[in-house]
Amino acid sequence: MDMKAGLFQEQSLKLNMTQELKQAITLLQYSSMELASYIEDLTLENPLIDVKDKPDSGVLYHTSALKTANASKKGDLLENAASRTATLQQHLESQLLGMKMQPQEKKALHILIHALDPNGYIEEDLQVLAERFSISEDELQIQLENLQKLDPAGVGARNLQECIYLQLLRLPERNQTAELIIRDYFYLFAEKSWKELAKKTKLELKEIQNVQDFIQKLHPRPGLAFHHAHDSYIVPELIVKKIGGEWQVMYNEESSPKIGVNSSYEAAFSSTVDADVKQYLSSKLNQCKWLMKTLNQRKATMLKVMHEILRRQTDFFEKGGHFLKPLTLKAVADVIDVHESTVSRTVREKYVQTPHGLYELKFFFSNGLEQTSQDITSSAVKSLIQKMIESENKLSPLSDQRIADTLSQEHGIEVSRRTVAKYRDQLGIASSSARKRY
Repeated sequence: MDMKAGLFQEQSLKLNMTQELKQAITLLQYSSMELASYIEDLTLENPLIDVKDKPDSGVLYHTSALKTANASKKGDLLENAASRTATLQQHLESQLLGMKMQPQEKKALHILIHALDPNGYIEEDLQVLAERFSISEDELQIQLENLQKLDPAGVGARNLQECIYLQLLRLPERNQTAELIIRDYFYLFAEKSWKELAKKTKLELKEIQNVQDFIQKLHPRPGLAFHHAHDSYIVPELIVKKIGGEWQVMYNEESSPKIGVNSSYEAAFSSTVDADVKQYLSSKLNQCKWLMKTLNQRKATMLKVMHEILRRQTDFFEKGGHFLKPLTLKAVADVIDVHESTVSRTVREKYVQTPHGLYELKFFFSNGLEQTSQDITSSAVKSLIQKMIESENKLSPLSDQRIADTLSQEHGIEVSRRTVAKYRDQLGIASSSARKRY
């Protein structure tokens, strides 16, 4: 086959995205915090961008207040939340000030403090730590005992059993029964093999139940209280509320900065005759105007998407989580006449405050259950399961099969026992045997 070199004409279709379009797409998918950070960076290089108002952080929503398909009712609004800044390591090191210690002792304790995981446990073997830092394992063992005497109680434990036991030993009023069970029969207790535990300890089942209730007041992960520095707070960009009998979607103007043109800089630059300065001014002014336009487009797109969500999910807003309907990104995109990817970017890390709590916009997009032809989502079924378990008789908890049967008989929702078990696990709810009380 002969190969010939030559020039040939060919037609092809190509999508060339301008830099402005790329940036507009990026801004659309930014969360309110990311957007504020981006604008702040822009102001450092563009003196014409005037940030009139910074987002109001007076009322913030902690991520624990965020409602999702799997969330419980524990999330609460935190107003003017005051966060401590000390880490667990800093908190422990501060307790060493003024203590008389030899350099080798201080080194060993310092090694252990910085070997703690976020839960406040030491998972690494002491022998491994000793070899890594060229220190005596015996010295580490001695200082581990000193670490375990510091606050918070339970810190420095090697496992859950030791963590709970250390806390029991530090209580002002000791609970001898709880200490016995945790020290000598932890696995029987944790696996809820209580009948066998009762035989071995000669305790009544009710006494063991009382120990469980008592232990639940302790902290299985004492270090987590000091990881607040990594907590995130959310400013909802959208608000849905009923006004005058009608549901309204509002944009939270306090969630993002207000942008304008810095008139004093513009006047100073515009009076110059220097061509380079004028060109610089023109490019920065265009960037400022583009930013204002793009922010308005972002806001308009978010409102369009939320209006359509509200229209599709009116029953949810009226009656609550049981009434969330299946909804796809494409369905919303078709109505507001944008590409599905635009809706996807719009709902990314955007939040709406509703009468039922704080939700991520992605929450409202959910496919229907495969097991049923009903117009119902998996999150709605999870909500039903959670309510059934919350109101069950704790002396005779509902099995997964009984829950499946009730969903079928009372709600017309056909799901298998295995599906109920999967949803229950996702909700963080224990099995019926683990929920049983005596």
